[in-house]
Parts: sequence; C-alpha cells; structure tokens
Amino acid sequence: MKSIGLKLWAGMMMLVMTVLILLWFFQIVFLGSFYSSIRISDVKQEGASIIRLLADGNKNEFKNRADAFAFKNNISIELIDLQGNILYMSGVTGSSGQMPMMRNSARIEAFQQIKSGKEVTIPLSHPRFGNKFMLIGIPYKVNGQLAGAFFINMPMAPVEDTVSILKRQLMYISVILLAAAIIISFIISKTFTKPILEIKKVSEKMASGDFSDRIKSKSKDEIGRLAETINFMGQELSKIDQLRKDLIANVSHELRTPLSLIRGYAETIKDVSGNFPEKRNKQLQIIIEESERLGGIVDDILNLSQLQAGYLSLNKKCFLINRTIKDVTKRYDIIAEKTGVKIETQYDNNMMVLADEPRIEQVLHNLINNAINHTQEGGLIIVKALDVKDFIRIEISDTGHGIPEEDINHIWDRYYKAEKTSGRKMVGTGLGLAIVKSILEAHQEQYGVYSKLGVGTTFWFELKK
Repeated sequence: MKSIGLKLWAGMMMLVMTVLILLWFFQIVFLGSFYSSIRISDVKQEGASIIRLLADGNKNEFKNRADAFAFKNNISIELIDLQGNILYMSGVTGSSGQMPMMRNSARIEAFQQIKSGKEVTIPLSHPRFGNKFMLIGIPYKVNGQLAGAFFINMPMAPVEDTVSILKRQLMYISVILLAAAIIISFIISKTFTKPILEIKKVSEKMASGDFSDRIKSKSKDEIGRLAETINFMGQELSKIDQLRKDLIANVSHELRTPLSLIRGYAETIKDVSGNFPEKRNKQLQIIIEESERLGGIVDDILNLSQLQAGYLSLNKKCFLINRTIKDVTKRYDIIAEKTGVKIETQYDNNMMVLADEPRIEQVLHNLINNAINHTQEGGLIIVKALDVKDFIRIEISDTGHGIPEEDINHIWDRYYKAEKTSGRKMVGTGLGLAIVKSILEAHQEQYGVYSKLGVGTTFWFELKK
C-alpha cells in the first residue's frame, strides 16, 4: 500500500468498521437486557405512584389511573390483601378470573417476599406457548403498615419486538453508514492527497532544474504552510539559478578580452621582446594593468550578480552626504589631473540622509568614473547636492559629448556602452550604471538622467532625509 490516499482511506474505513463492530456487539449483547430493565423500572415507578393514590384514600383516581395504565401497556393488575383476597383487578385475566400464571409457586414466593416489605420481580414463561412474562410485586401500605400486595403481570413480547425492531434498524443504519463512510472517506482522501501530489510534482520539477512552477494551495493548514515553504524555496532556488547563469554570462563576456591581452603580451615577451628591457617593461605594465582590470571586473560581476538576485542587504543609517561626496571626489584628484578633467563640488554643510553609506559611495564612484570616461580633456565635472523638501538630490554633471536620444533607454543595461567617448581608453567594466540602478532600486529611491548632444550629461538620484 504505497499510496497515502489509499492508506488514509483504509485507516478511515478501519475506524468506521471498528465503531460499527463495537456498536453491534454492545447492542446485540446488552440491548435486550438494558431495554427490559428500563421498561421494568418505568412500570415499577408508575405502579408505585398508582398504589400511593389508594393509600392516600383516592380510590376513584386509583381506579382511573390503574385502568388506563393496564390498557395502555397491555398488562394485568391485581391488588390483594394479606389474606390473599382480591381487592381490585384490571387488564387481561385468565379463565378463572385470576391473573394469568398466578396459580403457581411463583405467586406464593412473590407474595411471601412482599409480606416482608420487599419489591419483587420474577420472570415467567407460559407452560404451553412459551410466552414470556414479568411478575412485578409492590408492597401496599396504609399509614406505614403493610396492607397487601400490588401485582403487575407484564408480557415481555412487546419488549422483545421492540428490541428486534431496533436491531433491524441498526442493521439498516450500519449499511447506510458503511456506504456513506466509503464515499466520504474517498472524497476526503482525494482532497487531502491532491495538494500532496501537486507538491510532489513541483518538487520533482525543481529536482530536474525547473524552478518556474508553483504550488496552488489556498489552505492555511500544515499542508498549506508546506506548500508556501516549497514555493518560497523555489523562488530562492530560481534566484540562485539565475545568479549562476548571470555569473557565467558575465564572466565569459568580461574576462575574455583581458585574458586575451595578458596571454598575447606574455607570449610576445617570451618570443620577441624578452631581451629588450624597454619593450618588455611596457608590455609587463600592460599585463599588470589588465590583471588589475580583471580583479575589478570580478568584483563588479559579483556585486551585480548579487544585486540582481536580490541578495543585497542594506544597512541604512543616517550620515552626512556632503562629507561622503567630499571623500569620494578627493580620491579622483590624481585621475582628474592625469586626464585633464576638472572636478568641482557644490553642497551645503550638515546634509543628513538615511541610506546605506558604503553602497551610496559605490554609486558615486561609478557615476563619477562614468563621467570621466565620457569627458574630454579640459572638460568639467560637477558633483552637487541639493536640499529639496524631504530628500537630498545628488547630481553628477559633465561637459562630455552627451548621449544620443536612442541610447538613453539602454544606458542602465549591463555591458551597454555608447559609441562616442572622450577618445581615451575606457576605465570600467560596462557594469557601472547597471550596479547604480540596482543599488538605488534596492533603496527604493528615484534616479534618472538627462543629456544633450554636444553639451553634456547629468545623472541624478535622490535620498530621503
């Protein structure tokens, strides 16, 4: 039995069958005696209530109640004094005017016990027909003194018929319950196993590398929570898989060129310029620069892959953005001097923002580096911070060639580079603006760019105070 649905169905059927077997056992074994004892107890209570009416002097009420009681229950009633004289009789009587079955040892035994003040219950059966009766004797007292006996002769046939009817009803009910249990347990097992089978299906797809499928479950129970957990796992595995694919794509795209240069110059040194110090040193310097570039590419690739996979954890704190701008721009003094570009800053003091400071430094580095790459010698780069109501707006403007209108929508894509540059060798990986976009979107901040050909370009972003 490998199917959990079949196991669940079999378990529910076993439970129903156990309940039905126990019900049948107790009903068949105890139903007759239990019902008879209750019926006898009710007759005794009613008989005692009737005899009290006579003891209190209510003879007419006694007769009315006794006759009605005998007629309603198809029983025989006899009231006799201590000498055995009949004081009252009602209900079914024998051919001698006595109650049926009364001329025997059972009557003498019952009468003797009643004389001692005890109630009597004696089962009887007809000597010829085998009909069962119950002889009930109740002491008749007047002013606390025993005055006679009140006999009730109750046929047990109605009791047996009732028990037989109840057993037959129980049989019908058992069949109906069994049929209903089979159908309901089947429906429940199907309902219960459906999400489990869906979980199995989705899990198998995930095991084969397909993380796109999701479990459709609206329940809030343990299975629903399991489905939510597996969906979350699929989402995270999908991110990891995309991170892996992006990393492979980034590495293959970005590392090919510097590796080719390093190999080419290393072979040249080995075969040609090894004995020429000036050429050798120049080529070795290129190898060193390309190696450093490789290190920067790897760092940028890892950063971008983590950002795009959603693994960027921000540590937002309040800090002075004017101080950060000052520190970042100062690091570009040497590069600006070498390239002939001037960098100016414009900001007020004590401009406090709420953000992840190291990540905002990375944004500033990438935007300033991008501006240097696209600004010709003698050009100007301005980094300024503006206080605008609930946020600080940072702008990095250059006097470069500008960006064609058709390129504006693509500059945030990774590896995209505009054709027109400053004419110098580009310093970067082609990932800078993609990293800027990912960091600012992780901060949920606004950013943008506007540019005019022949005039320059301004990148801007906003940070909450």
